[in-house]
Amino acid sequence: MTTPPVMRQEAPYPAELAALVGGLSYKEHWRAWLEDGERDPGSAGLTLVIQRYGPDSYNPGRMLPVNHYFPVPPATYNRRSWQMWLFRRLLDVEQHEAAEFFVIDGHRPFAPVHAPGFDPYLICELATDEERRTSFRGELNPGSP
Repeated sequence: MTTPPVMRQEAPYPAELAALVGGLSYKEHWRAWLEDGERDPGSAGLTLVIQRYGPDSYNPGRMLPVNHYFPVPPATYNRRSWQMWLFRRLLDVEQHEAAEFFVIDGHRPFAPVHAPGFDPYLICELATDEERRTSFRGELNPGSP
């Protein structure tokens, strides 16, 4: 059995990003930090961790911390670019949490997919097979053979 190749990237340590993260003030009970380590099995490197502490979206009476992990790109961004990158990661966390808390008639139509291999920051909307096969004209296309 051969070992799959490993991706490698290099860049100078993002001191500007570290300074921004160190000075960040966002919401009460939210924290952010950089760490160099494993994010998930087989994936490691410099990571921005944003921890939000608040109600569990599936059990609102329970408070819990949730860590969100973002690989830091191997880039030589300037301060303004790192600032925007950091802000966008906060928006990713907010969007993820909003999708979990958004419930209609007991269903979470935009709940993030947390399973391995999925990007938990993509908004997923469930659809039926019939909806997927209906053209923009409202005509039902035949299913796959």
